Amino acid sequence: MSVELAGWWRRVGALLLDALIVGVPLSLLGVAAGLGQAGQNLLGLVVGLAYSVYFIGSRGQTLGKMAAGVKIVRDGSPAPIGYGLATGRYFAAFLSALPCLVGYFWPLWDDKNQTFHDKIVSTVAIHV
Repeated sequence: MSVELAGWWRRVGALLLDALIVGVPLSLLGVAAGLGQAGQNLLGLVVGLAYSVYFIGSRGQTLGKMAAGVKIVRDGSPAPIGYGLATGRYFAAFLSALPCLVGYFWPLWDDKNQTFHDKIVSTVAIHV
């Protein structure tokens, strides 16, 4: 079975869409609720975790990834990755941000277009 890996720009687009879909409403909610910066950060972490784990674990795609045509799968399998691996991938994504987001730029020169967090949990992003 041959699959087309999702390119870097497509993945960036999906990430930006998810930031708009989740981040903007959460920021507005946090401000309206009078949460301080720490409260908004915690709210973002919890909701971001639930959003990412539910959608990526069950179908391999968040709403942003669906719109951009990106799906996260196990390396070598088209099946959804499940909630456990999706949770690990979510927290491993923080490592991709260190230092200076280098793990997010890694797909630009990686043979499988993988980020650091993809490598850690053995997933790939495919174009669907």
